[in-house]
Amino acid sequence: MKKRILTALLLSGLLVLGGCGGEAAQSVEPALTVSGTEVSGDTAVEDVLALLGEDYEYYEAISCVYDGMDKTYTYGECVLYTYPDGETDHLMELYCTDGDVSAQGVTFGDSREAVIEAFGDGYTEEGIVLSYELEPSSDNNTPASLYFELDGGSVTAIGITAEHRSQ
Repeated sequence: MKKRILTALLLSGLLVLGGCGGEAAQSVEPALTVSGTEVSGDTAVEDVLALLGEDYEYYEAISCVYDGMDKTYTYGECVLYTYPDGETDHLMELYCTDGDVSAQGVTFGDSREAVIEAFGDGYTEEGIVLSYELEPSSDNNTPASLYFELDGGSVTAIGITAEHRSQ
């Protein structure tokens, strides 16, 4: 009896690790490389602004979730959304449609298959968006994610979101 239980546990472990016979999903880091510099949810907003330059349109609005102002910096090819936390602004989302931007080598014009090859099959797909999300640390948080917009099977936009409160 003990041998059967042990065998069953080992087999179920192999199925979980092997993705039920499929290829196991690769680890996804929600980060972009912008002009050779890695940007993630932990990157200081000032560093992202310095990287993208001074030619942007600026918009702010009172935050519905945080005390302070949510801010949006719109560049020709990228949009940076921030949220306030005390005296500090944090990266909420970086969305790019052109430029020197990639995610683990995947860039604009690459195929849907190239995205899946680079990041595995642990994605969700809604309409034209393929998204890889991390588990949030709280039920009240929106998860960190890396996502790709596709048009005709090719990447037309790449974005990341940082984990943040949703309410």
